[in-house]
Order: sequence, then C-alpha cells, then structure tokens
Amino acid sequence: MYTTSTFPVGQRPTFIQPISSCRVCSGETVRFQARVTGMPKPEIQWFHNQQLMLPTKDIVFHFDESTGTAMLIIVDAFLEHAGQYSCKAGNSAGETTCTATLTVTAEGKAPFLSVLEGEPALFQCKLVACPTPTMTWFHNNRPIPKDLRKIMKSESDMRIHSSSLEIRDVQERDSGSYKVFAINSEGSAESTASLLVAHREGQNSKYLHFLRKSEQTHKSIECLVQKKKEDRLKVYLRCIGSPFNKRQETEKMLRDLSPEKSTVNHWNQ
Repeated sequence: MYTTSTFPVGQRPTFIQPISSCRVCSGETVRFQARVTGMPKPEIQWFHNQQLMLPTKDIVFHFDESTGTAMLIIVDAFLEHAGQYSCKAGNSAGETTCTATLTVTAEGKAPFLSVLEGEPALFQCKLVACPTPTMTWFHNNRPIPKDLRKIMKSESDMRIHSSSLEIRDVQERDSGSYKVFAINSEGSAESTASLLVAHREGQNSKYLHFLRKSEQTHKSIECLVQKKKEDRLKVYLRCIGSPFNKRQETEKMLRDLSPEKSTVNHWNQ
C-alpha cells in the first residue's frame, strides 16, 4: 500500500531587487522599481503608510511579467506623498514585502536658466505616458528647427519618456521662453522654462576695468615706495601687545626731528 502526501507546488516570491528610498523636490516625478521572482507569477500590491494604494491619473502601476519588474510611478510628487512605501508580492506559495521611504522637499525647480554667451544650455524633462507621445520643442511659441547648434533627443523606458534640448554656443538671440509639448491619443501636456543669456563682452569690460583700476592702484603704491630715500625717513614698527603709547611717542619724536620729511609705516603683527 502506497501513501502520497500533498505539498504546495510553486515557489514563494522573492525580491531580487527591492525598492530603494529616494528624495525629490516638490513637483518632480518619482519611480519605485523592484524585481521579483516566484511561481506562479505573483500578484503585486502597493502600500503608502500601510494603506493600500489604487491607481489614479497621477499614480501609475506597471508590472512586466517577462522580467518580473514591478514599478510605481508618481507623476507629480508633493509633500502629502512623502512617507513609507511598500511593495507586496504574493502567490499560492506565499508572500513577501519590501519597503522604502520617500522624502519630498518644498524646494521648487528654478524658473529660468542663466548662462554666459558662448556657453551651452541644456533643458531636460520627463513624463509618464502611454502610448508613446510625440514631443516638440518651441522657442517663443515657434517650433525649433533642427540645426548644428540645437540638438533635440528623446528616450523611452516603458512608460517613462524623457526629452532634452541642448543649445550649443548660446547667443543673445537665444534668450526667451522655451516649451516642450507632448501629445498622444490620450491627451497632451507641456512644460515651460526661460533662458537668460548674459552678454560676455559686458562682463569682460567690467572685469578689465577692475584690472586697470587695480593696476593703477598698484603702480601708485609702488611709486610712493620707490621715491628717493633722502626724501623720506621710514620707520617700521613691530608692535607687540598694546602699541598705542609707543606709537604716539615715536611719532612725536619724528615730528620733532623732521616735521616735513618723515612718515611712519605701521606694521602690526
């Protein structure tokens, strides 16, 4: 007589890459990503401060079964999104959880970019969209044509898409408002920023003026020092402690000695 025992068939989920804690500024995009294995394929749940999360237009869940990659995306993170986040994976063989912390600071992004004429300028943006959007850059509400100075690039990683505009050898006429416009079958979004180009010649002229004034001052001091020794009697005082009484006595003695041809250079240490 043979007996058989029933054992659960499958593999309990295991995180081979847990989610990591991060810090962002208010309004930035947050992405928590983990990789998990298990058989059968686990179900994924996300928690914020131990409360079950549900997807919204600003909170996106994604799970790639082929790679076991689970992702939580918060499109615009604000102070209320800060706290503890947990990713829970479960199947018929068991469940497991990994946890991380999100810190959101109140600092915002700079409203404009300031560069010196002749330097490069770089604008970058990220967004979450599905399907993949078409992204267009504008300068003062006019589409930016491709040329050797203006380089536009776009990349996609699942539902996260990034676009950049690099302006090489920035010129004064590049100042103004810049906008990136993204559109797909589900809708559109845009983001704007401003570029301020500082005139290099103006800054150089001020710097040269400063150098000339410094040089003139140096020459004036040097001229005083190099005057003939017979015109001046130079006395260097090394004052230790309180020098005022000694100084007054010495100056009085020099005035009595040569009231018209004497100077005192004080050197305090």
